[in-house]
Amino acid sequence: MKLLVRALFILFILIGVLIAVSNRQPVQLALWPLPHLVVLPLYLLVIGVLLLGVLAGLGMGWWAGRHHRRRAREASGEAARLEREMQRLRRTDTPSTAPTNNLAPRDQKALERQSALVASELSMPSGTRSPLS
Repeated sequence: MKLLVRALFILFILIGVLIAVSNRQPVQLALWPLPHLVVLPLYLLVIGVLLLGVLAGLGMGWWAGRHHRRRAREASGEAARLEREMQRLRRTDTPSTAPTNNLAPRDQKALERQSALVASELSMPSGTRSPLS
């Protein structure tokens, strides 16, 4: 790819040199709102117009890509935020060898009562109903 880019660059330089050598005649350039008349070699006019065309094309391409750049910037910010949140969760949620019970004593008692009720309902014969239901 580098070879192709360099070959095209050298080709364009050679074409520019050929234009400059073969078109050295002076040309009068009058721009309508300006009262001045500019005299310059034809090759400068041709290269200047080509340069303006390239710059206009680059500007239009940049302008057309603004939506994509904005979406990419927003997605990058969201990815960074999610990465920070994931790191924070990994720091706070480190697994240990023994399961720890971080419930308050009141919640622990409520969980034990619930487990006892469920266990008693499971142990009843299928035809009988619990007095709670």
